[in-house]
Amino acid sequence: MLNELKDKKVLLLGRSTLFSDIEIINFLSNYNIDSSRDFSQELDVIIESRSINPIEDNISNDAYDRGIKIYKLHKLEEEMSRLLDENSTLMAIKLGSDMDRLDRLLSNEYISDNLFIKLLNIYEWEESEFGDSSRDRDIFIHTLTRFLHIKTNERDLLYSPLSLLKLIKESDNPELLLALISFPKVSFLQKNRSKLTIKEAIAQSPYIDKKITKKLLSFKDNHIDFFLASNPNISLDILNFLYDKNIDDINRALASNISIDNKLFIKLLEKEPDILLQYQPINLDRYNLAFGEAKAITSDKILSINKLLEPKVIEILVSKDIEDVDNNILLNYNISQEIIEKIYNKQNPSLYKNIALNPSTPIDILEKLYKINSYDINIRLSYNTSTPHQILEKLFELDDFEISKGLASNESLDIELLNILKIDTRLRNELTSNQKFVDSISRNLGL
Repeated sequence: MLNELKDKKVLLLGRSTLFSDIEIINFLSNYNIDSSRDFSQELDVIIESRSINPIEDNISNDAYDRGIKIYKLHKLEEEMSRLLDENSTLMAIKLGSDMDRLDRLLSNEYISDNLFIKLLNIYEWEESEFGDSSRDRDIFIHTLTRFLHIKTNERDLLYSPLSLLKLIKESDNPELLLALISFPKVSFLQKNRSKLTIKEAIAQSPYIDKKITKKLLSFKDNHIDFFLASNPNISLDILNFLYDKNIDDINRALASNISIDNKLFIKLLEKEPDILLQYQPINLDRYNLAFGEAKAITSDKILSINKLLEPKVIEILVSKDIEDVDNNILLNYNISQEIIEKIYNKQNPSLYKNIALNPSTPIDILEKLYKINSYDINIRLSYNTSTPHQILEKLFELDDFEISKGLASNESLDIELLNILKIDTRLRNELTSNQKFVDSISRNLGL
């Protein structure tokens, strides 16, 4: 476009909402393009905006009749935005305190994400909390529009502060997360009725870097520190720093953080042994540290809940022949078939339900459990994606509601049978959680 306009005289019709007249005229002059709003001057081309007044409309129509080429202003705006020098633009705004230009640029969909974030960092919010400021609200909406992934029919989300939490959870851009820290205060109500702030939400993000961590720590807020302590992506030196605060809630968060090293593990063993052994990866060395003679014996039952146990530790627990421990281990779907066989061979009927539920259970054991003809076992088999098809079909024929709930959620059930189950509206939740069924419906609808 600029090459076509070189050495031409341009008449500007309509107004740009993104750039001032002076900015447009100066930009065009850099490319030897003479532009003005003087209708009386000779002209070679017209650049007009989407919205023009009646007088300008008449001029445009007359120019069209005379064969004068007309360009759309939004194309020029896009070109200007693409060629903006970021450093010069930022410096000019800062030195001139040009808030009007800052607002226009933040509303500009054509500028890069990188420039937008830099501009967002120098924007001065009018209120400390989201309220009546229309200017703040516009910047909020521009940010969500640019970075929040929403469907066309979800535009209403742009007007909800709750969408900010969605953006924080979705974003993998540390620079954006850093800019969001400075947003006005807003809290999000959680399922447990507690409230979560923007800073606390950002502290949980897997994409925060050292710059963000340092910024969050500077607030000296124990609630923020709690979420940092539980974040597995925080560096070990920061985790040690948080431990040195010697605050119970922070220690509990650290005990659940899978990124702590053995030194922190040993320190926390004296303070939060139950949380440690429930959430930490436990190998033989850590098991010996926790259960050694020099340590207080911690409940095997608590340890058996842990889904991050190494095979040798699982073998030790299974060898103790404790029913509750075995049942907890069976709820870990990462255990080996060998472990399940060992537990099954104990011939304890109280363990059969969880054996029937575990997708790692060998087929021959699932078949033996089905032959027991136990209602409770059959319910578990209906949920198990490893249950053989012929057994699933026989369970389907029972036409029992509780068994049908398991079958409706089971991706191994044939799609023909899932389509029959959809007639029962009570199974809607189970069917919508079944990806196989959802994909089938989407294909049928051409989505």
